[in-house]
Amino acid sequence: MLDAHSLIAVFWVAAFGCGMLLFWFGVRTATTGVQKYQDQFSNRARTTLEQMFLFIDAKQLWTLNAVLIGGMGIVGWLMSNSLFVVGGLCVVGYFLPRLLFAFFQMRRLRALRNQMPDSIMLIAGGLRAGASLPGALTQMVSEMPPPISQEFDLFLREQRIGVSFDDALDSFEKRVPVEELALLSSALRVSRETGGNLAETLERLAATLREKLTIEGKIRALTAQGKLQGIVVGMLPLALMAVLFHMEPEAMWPLFHEWYGWATLGFIFVMEFIGAIIIRKIVSIDV
Repeated sequence: MLDAHSLIAVFWVAAFGCGMLLFWFGVRTATTGVQKYQDQFSNRARTTLEQMFLFIDAKQLWTLNAVLIGGMGIVGWLMSNSLFVVGGLCVVGYFLPRLLFAFFQMRRLRALRNQMPDSIMLIAGGLRAGASLPGALTQMVSEMPPPISQEFDLFLREQRIGVSFDDALDSFEKRVPVEELALLSSALRVSRETGGNLAETLERLAATLREKLTIEGKIRALTAQGKLQGIVVGMLPLALMAVLFHMEPEAMWPLFHEWYGWATLGFIFVMEFIGAIIIRKIVSIDV
Protein backbone atom coordinates (compact mmCIF):
# COMPACT_ATOMS: atom_id res chain seq x y z
CA MET A 1 0.00 0.00 0.00
CA LEU A 2 1.25 3.50 -0.88
CA ASP A 3 1.31 6.11 1.83
CA ALA A 4 -0.10 9.61 1.46
CA HIS A 5 3.19 11.17 0.36
CA SER A 6 3.63 8.57 -2.38
CA LEU A 7 0.11 9.14 -3.64
CA ILE A 8 0.68 12.88 -3.75
CA ALA A 9 3.94 12.36 -5.63
CA VAL A 10 2.27 10.01 -8.10
CA PHE A 11 -0.55 12.54 -8.54
CA TRP A 12 1.84 15.40 -9.29
CA VAL A 13 3.88 13.27 -11.69
CA ALA A 14 0.70 12.25 -13.51
CA ALA A 15 -0.53 15.86 -13.56
CA PHE A 16 2.82 17.05 -14.92
CA GLY A 17 2.78 14.34 -17.56
CA CYS A 18 -0.76 15.24 -18.63
CA GLY A 19 0.15 18.91 -18.73
CA MET A 20 3.18 18.25 -20.89
CA LEU A 21 1.10 16.06 -23.17
CA LEU A 22 -1.56 18.76 -23.54
CA PHE A 23 1.13 21.38 -24.15
CA TRP A 24 2.76 19.23 -26.84
CA PHE A 25 -0.60 18.57 -28.46
CA GLY A 26 -1.48 22.27 -28.41
CA VAL A 27 1.87 23.29 -29.88
CA ARG A 28 1.60 20.64 -32.60
CA THR A 29 -1.96 21.66 -33.44
CA ALA A 30 -1.00 25.33 -33.56
CA THR A 31 2.06 24.59 -35.70
CA THR A 32 0.00 22.52 -38.11
CA GLY A 33 -2.66 25.22 -38.30
CA VAL A 34 -0.09 27.95 -38.92
CA GLN A 35 1.63 25.86 -41.61
CA LYS A 36 -1.71 25.15 -43.30
CA TYR A 37 -2.64 28.82 -43.22
CA GLN A 38 0.80 29.75 -44.60
CA ASP A 39 0.41 27.31 -47.49
CA GLN A 40 -3.10 28.54 -48.30
CA PHE A 41 -2.06 32.19 -48.04
CA SER A 42 1.05 31.67 -50.19
CA ASN A 43 -0.84 29.75 -52.90
CA ARG A 44 -3.65 32.30 -53.01
CA ALA A 45 -1.26 35.24 -53.04
CA ARG A 46 0.94 33.69 -55.73
CA THR A 47 -2.05 32.93 -57.98
CA THR A 48 -3.60 36.36 -57.49
CA LEU A 49 -0.36 38.22 -58.10
CA GLU A 50 0.48 36.16 -61.19
CA GLN A 51 -2.94 37.00 -62.61
CA MET A 52 -2.06 40.68 -62.15
CA PHE A 53 1.43 40.10 -63.65
CA LEU A 54 3.10 40.92 -60.32
CA PHE A 55 5.86 38.46 -59.47
CA ILE A 56 6.52 38.89 -55.74
CA ASP A 57 7.81 36.25 -53.36
CA ALA A 58 4.81 34.84 -51.49
CA LYS A 59 6.98 34.06 -48.44
CA GLN A 60 7.72 37.74 -48.00
CA LEU A 61 4.01 38.53 -48.15
CA TRP A 62 3.32 35.81 -45.57
CA THR A 63 5.95 37.31 -43.24
CA LEU A 64 4.45 40.76 -43.74
CA ASN A 65 0.97 39.42 -42.98
CA ALA A 66 2.21 37.71 -39.79
CA VAL A 67 3.92 40.93 -38.67
CA LEU A 68 0.73 42.87 -39.47
CA ILE A 69 -1.45 40.54 -37.38
CA GLY A 70 0.98 40.63 -34.45
CA GLY A 71 1.45 44.38 -34.68
CA MET A 72 -2.27 45.11 -34.75
CA GLY A 73 -2.76 42.84 -31.74
CA ILE A 74 -0.03 44.67 -29.79
CA VAL A 75 -1.44 48.07 -30.71
CA GLY A 76 -4.92 46.95 -29.65
CA TRP A 77 -3.60 45.75 -26.28
CA LEU A 78 -1.66 48.96 -25.64
CA MET A 79 -4.64 51.14 -26.57
CA SER A 80 -7.46 49.30 -24.80
CA ASN A 81 -5.95 46.58 -22.58
CA SER A 82 -8.85 44.40 -23.77
CA LEU A 83 -8.63 40.90 -25.21
CA PHE A 84 -11.78 41.55 -27.24
CA VAL A 85 -10.17 44.49 -29.05
CA VAL A 86 -6.97 42.50 -29.56
CA GLY A 87 -8.93 39.62 -31.08
CA GLY A 88 -10.91 41.95 -33.31
CA LEU A 89 -7.80 43.68 -34.64
CA CYS A 90 -6.09 40.34 -35.24
CA VAL A 91 -9.12 39.22 -37.25
CA VAL A 92 -8.91 42.46 -39.24
CA GLY A 93 -5.23 41.80 -39.90
CA TYR A 94 -6.09 38.26 -40.99
CA PHE A 95 -8.64 39.39 -43.60
CA LEU A 96 -6.91 42.62 -44.67
CA PRO A 97 -4.63 41.01 -47.33
CA ARG A 98 -7.63 39.28 -48.91
CA LEU A 99 -9.50 42.56 -49.06
CA LEU A 100 -6.50 44.26 -50.64
CA PHE A 101 -6.11 41.49 -53.22
CA ALA A 102 -9.82 41.73 -54.08
CA PHE A 103 -9.56 45.54 -54.34
CA PHE A 104 -6.58 45.46 -56.70
CA GLN A 105 -8.18 42.72 -58.81
CA MET A 106 -11.39 44.72 -59.12
CA ARG A 107 -9.43 47.82 -60.03
CA ARG A 108 -7.48 45.94 -62.68
CA LEU A 109 -10.64 44.46 -64.20
CA ARG A 110 -12.27 47.89 -64.26
CA ALA A 111 -9.28 49.36 -66.09
CA LEU A 112 -9.34 46.46 -68.54
CA ARG A 113 -13.04 46.96 -69.21
CA ASN A 114 -12.46 50.63 -69.92
CA GLN A 115 -9.74 49.70 -72.43
CA MET A 116 -11.84 47.15 -74.28
CA PRO A 117 -13.63 49.50 -76.77
CA ASP A 118 -10.40 51.18 -77.90
CA SER A 119 -8.62 47.84 -78.15
CA ILE A 120 -11.39 46.33 -80.26
CA MET A 121 -11.35 49.35 -82.54
CA LEU A 122 -7.59 48.92 -83.03
CA ILE A 123 -8.10 45.27 -83.92
CA ALA A 124 -10.85 46.19 -86.38
CA GLY A 125 -8.63 48.88 -87.91
CA GLY A 126 -5.83 46.38 -88.38
CA LEU A 127 -8.19 43.94 -90.07
CA ARG A 128 -9.50 46.65 -92.43
CA ALA A 129 -5.88 47.52 -93.29
CA GLY A 130 -5.39 43.95 -94.52
CA ALA A 131 -3.62 42.38 -91.54
CA SER A 132 -4.50 38.93 -90.26
CA LEU A 133 -6.14 38.49 -86.86
CA PRO A 134 -2.84 37.61 -85.09
CA GLY A 135 -1.19 40.57 -86.81
CA ALA A 136 -3.98 42.92 -85.74
CA LEU A 137 -3.76 41.62 -82.16
CA THR A 138 0.02 42.12 -82.16
CA GLN A 139 -0.40 45.68 -83.37
CA MET A 140 -2.99 46.36 -80.68
CA VAL A 141 -0.67 44.95 -77.98
CA SER A 142 2.13 47.25 -79.09
CA GLU A 143 -0.08 50.36 -78.94
CA MET A 144 -2.26 49.77 -75.86
CA PRO A 145 -0.98 50.19 -72.28
CA PRO A 146 -1.34 47.54 -69.54
CA PRO A 147 -3.33 45.71 -68.31
CA ILE A 148 -5.06 44.76 -71.57
CA SER A 149 -1.80 44.62 -73.53
CA GLN A 150 -0.40 42.12 -71.00
CA GLU A 151 -3.43 39.86 -71.27
CA PHE A 152 -3.53 39.82 -75.07
CA ASP A 153 0.24 39.37 -75.24
CA LEU A 154 -0.09 36.27 -73.05
CA PHE A 155 -2.92 35.09 -75.32
CA LEU A 156 -0.65 35.42 -78.36
CA ARG A 157 2.29 33.73 -76.62
CA GLU A 158 0.14 30.73 -75.77
CA GLN A 159 -0.69 30.32 -79.45
CA ARG A 160 2.98 30.63 -80.43
CA ILE A 161 3.94 27.70 -78.19
CA GLY A 162 1.29 25.46 -79.77
CA VAL A 163 -1.92 26.09 -77.80
CA SER A 164 -4.96 26.08 -80.05
CA PHE A 165 -6.96 29.26 -80.61
CA ASP A 166 -10.02 27.99 -78.71
CA ASP A 167 -7.98 26.75 -75.75
CA ALA A 168 -6.06 30.02 -75.51
CA LEU A 169 -9.34 31.91 -75.68
CA ASP A 170 -10.82 29.75 -72.92
CA SER A 171 -7.78 30.44 -70.75
CA PHE A 172 -8.14 34.13 -71.48
CA GLU A 173 -11.78 34.11 -70.37
CA LYS A 174 -10.88 32.32 -67.12
CA ARG A 175 -8.19 34.87 -66.31
CA VAL A 176 -10.40 37.85 -67.13
CA PRO A 177 -14.01 37.03 -66.15
CA VAL A 178 -15.72 40.12 -67.58
CA GLU A 179 -18.73 40.36 -69.87
CA GLU A 180 -16.92 42.47 -72.47
CA LEU A 181 -14.31 39.79 -73.08
CA ALA A 182 -16.99 37.12 -73.31
CA LEU A 183 -18.69 39.13 -76.09
CA LEU A 184 -15.38 39.57 -77.92
CA SER A 185 -14.65 35.87 -77.56
CA SER A 186 -18.06 34.98 -79.00
CA ALA A 187 -17.50 37.29 -81.96
CA LEU A 188 -14.09 35.76 -82.70
CA ARG A 189 -15.39 32.20 -82.42
CA VAL A 190 -18.37 32.86 -84.69
CA SER A 191 -16.15 34.58 -87.23
CA ARG A 192 -13.73 31.64 -87.34
CA GLU A 193 -16.53 29.11 -87.73
CA THR A 194 -18.87 30.88 -90.14
CA GLY A 195 -16.76 33.63 -91.70
CA GLY A 196 -18.12 37.09 -92.40
CA ASN A 197 -16.86 40.65 -92.01
CA LEU A 198 -15.10 40.46 -88.63
CA ALA A 199 -13.92 44.08 -88.77
CA GLU A 200 -17.49 45.38 -89.04
CA THR A 201 -18.63 43.09 -86.24
CA LEU A 202 -15.84 44.32 -83.97
CA GLU A 203 -16.64 47.96 -84.74
CA ARG A 204 -20.29 47.44 -83.76
CA LEU A 205 -19.18 45.61 -80.61
CA ALA A 206 -16.83 48.44 -79.69
CA ALA A 207 -19.61 51.02 -80.13
CA THR A 208 -21.97 48.92 -77.98
CA LEU A 209 -19.38 48.51 -75.23
CA ARG A 210 -18.58 52.23 -75.28
CA GLU A 211 -22.27 53.09 -74.83
CA LYS A 212 -22.51 50.53 -72.04
CA LEU A 213 -19.56 52.08 -70.20
CA THR A 214 -21.09 55.54 -70.62
CA ILE A 215 -24.35 54.41 -69.04
CA GLU A 216 -22.50 52.71 -66.20
CA GLY A 217 -20.55 55.92 -65.55
CA LYS A 218 -23.79 57.91 -65.32
CA ILE A 219 -25.23 55.34 -62.92
CA ARG A 220 -22.12 55.53 -60.72
CA ALA A 221 -22.40 59.32 -60.64
CA LEU A 222 -26.09 59.19 -59.70
CA THR A 223 -25.57 56.59 -56.96
CA ALA A 224 -22.41 58.18 -55.51
CA GLN A 225 -24.47 60.24 -53.03
CA GLY A 226 -26.23 57.12 -51.73
CA LYS A 227 -22.92 55.32 -51.31
CA LEU A 228 -21.43 58.28 -49.44
CA GLN A 229 -24.47 58.47 -47.17
CA GLY A 230 -24.11 54.78 -46.41
CA ILE A 231 -20.44 55.23 -45.49
CA VAL A 232 -21.20 58.23 -43.26
CA VAL A 233 -24.10 56.51 -41.49
CA GLY A 234 -22.02 53.37 -41.03
CA MET A 235 -19.09 55.28 -39.51
CA LEU A 236 -21.21 57.41 -37.14
CA PRO A 237 -21.60 54.72 -34.42
CA LEU A 238 -17.87 53.99 -34.47
CA ALA A 239 -17.01 57.69 -34.31
CA LEU A 240 -19.48 58.24 -31.47
CA MET A 241 -17.99 55.27 -29.62
CA ALA A 242 -14.48 56.74 -29.97
CA VAL A 243 -15.63 60.16 -28.73
CA LEU A 244 -17.43 58.70 -25.71
CA PHE A 245 -14.44 56.51 -24.89
CA HIS A 246 -12.25 59.63 -24.87
CA MET A 247 -14.71 61.72 -22.81
CA GLU A 248 -15.97 59.05 -20.37
CA PRO A 249 -13.48 56.17 -20.26
CA GLU A 250 -14.88 54.81 -17.00
CA ALA A 251 -18.42 54.63 -18.37
CA MET A 252 -17.17 52.93 -21.55
CA TRP A 253 -14.89 50.50 -19.71
CA PRO A 254 -17.48 47.67 -19.43
CA LEU A 255 -18.04 47.83 -23.20
CA PHE A 256 -14.55 46.41 -23.79
CA HIS A 257 -13.97 44.35 -20.64
CA GLU A 258 -17.28 42.67 -19.73
CA TRP A 259 -19.14 39.90 -21.53
CA TYR A 260 -22.26 42.01 -22.02
CA GLY A 261 -20.11 44.77 -23.53
CA TRP A 262 -18.57 42.26 -25.93
CA ALA A 263 -22.05 41.02 -26.83
CA THR A 264 -23.13 44.62 -27.51
CA LEU A 265 -20.10 45.22 -29.75
CA GLY A 266 -20.79 41.99 -31.60
CA PHE A 267 -24.41 43.03 -32.16
CA ILE A 268 -23.27 46.47 -33.38
CA PHE A 269 -20.85 45.00 -35.92
CA VAL A 270 -23.42 42.47 -37.15
CA MET A 271 -26.01 45.22 -37.69
CA GLU A 272 -23.37 47.41 -39.39
CA PHE A 273 -22.54 44.54 -41.74
CA ILE A 274 -26.21 43.88 -42.56
CA GLY A 275 -26.82 47.59 -43.16
CA ALA A 276 -23.81 47.80 -45.49
CA ILE A 277 -25.12 44.84 -47.51
CA ILE A 278 -28.60 46.39 -47.78
CA ILE A 279 -27.23 49.78 -48.90
CA ARG A 280 -24.94 48.05 -51.41
CA LYS A 281 -27.92 46.18 -52.87
CA ILE A 282 -29.89 49.43 -53.14
CA VAL A 283 -27.20 51.45 -54.93
CA SER A 284 -25.92 48.60 -57.14
CA ILE A 285 -27.60 48.70 -60.55
CA ASP A 286 -26.62 46.25 -63.28
CA VAL A 287 -26.65 47.42 -66.88
